[in-house]
Order: sequence, then C-alpha cells, then structure tokens
Amino acid sequence: MPLESSEAKQSQVDTATIQETLLKVIRARSETSLSRSSALKNAVVEEVSNRDDFLYGHWMSLILVSGTGIRIILKVHFDTTTGRKMLANKMRRKPEDLDERMAIDHVRESTNLFAGALKSSLSHAGIITGISIPLVTSGFDEAVFSDKIDSRKLHDVWKVRWDGGEVVCSCVSDILSWNEFSGLQLEDPVPEADADGEFL
Repeated sequence: MPLESSEAKQSQVDTATIQETLLKVIRARSETSLSRSSALKNAVVEEVSNRDDFLYGHWMSLILVSGTGIRIILKVHFDTTTGRKMLANKMRRKPEDLDERMAIDHVRESTNLFAGALKSSLSHAGIITGISIPLVTSGFDEAVFSDKIDSRKLHDVWKVRWDGGEVVCSCVSDILSWNEFSGLQLEDPVPEADADGEFL
C-alpha cells in the first residue's frame, strides 16, 4: 500500500479550523500572560482600528516560537509611557519613578512569558517547540516586515486593553505540518510556573 503524501494528509485536516483555533490561542495567551506579568486589571482582547498602518508603537518587542511543525513570530508594540505603566502596576510604584530602560526590559520579559505560555499550550497539544531570546527594536522596523508579507502565512494583529492602557500585539505564523495541530484547543490551563521554555 503506497504511503500517503503530505498533501493528501493535509487535505484530510480542517485547515480553516486549525488556523482559527491557533489565532484564538495566541490572542488568549497574550492577554493572560501580559495580565500576569504586569498585574493588569480587567484586561481584554480587542480588534485594532488601524490594522493596515503597520506602525503600532515606538518600540517593538519580538520573539520566535519554532518547531518542526510551525514557526511563529510574536510581537508586542508599545511606547515608553505604556511600558512604565505596566511595570508600575507590577511593582506598585509610580510610573514617573521608573526609567525607560526598566520599562523596555519589563516588556521584553513580558514578551518572553507570552511566548512561554504559547509554547506550553502547543506542548499540551503534542506540538513541541522552543523559543528564542526576546528582542526589543524600533517600532519603525515593522515597516520592514510589512514589505515582506507572505500570503501563505497567517498574519494577525489585535490589542490588549486594560484599565489605564493598551498595547498592540501581532504575529506571523507559518504552519509547516498541519497534521500536528489536530489536538490544539483554546481552553487549556497554563499555570504561571509553566511559562518558561527551552531556548532555541
């Protein structure tokens, strides 16, 4: 009996449902991880009104979640004032008492926790990934990414809003093995202790 080709196997899975579920999982993990890392109150995920602007903040923190079945670039777009507010919530201090470097480092670490939470959700579904070291760069670098949009990949942008602030998040996902995603679910508990991951 001949072995099934990868194309034949892909035709047997519901790719549209997998795409929808994956994006929902990523959005949900952004809200839970940012809320935990910065003690945000009443955080919710919302659509952005300027999806086509590409420039969403003065700074951009990004990290790669990657495995044999998928590659995902996660980004958190923010400005220094918002970063200060997020850190101030966590430390219970006034934003003006915190300098820019501290604010940027905090969002970088929050992005790392975001990636760790997503890695845990993927692992729960049997999808093994690792995460890179998070990087903070100029928000204007997003224009470089926008010039290289690949229609074969999943692109999403949304915002996490809470009492007193908001950040825009975005991601680019490249699914390499659709069959690995049959067990992915939106609702799986991600304990805070599981937010660390293997670095790439």
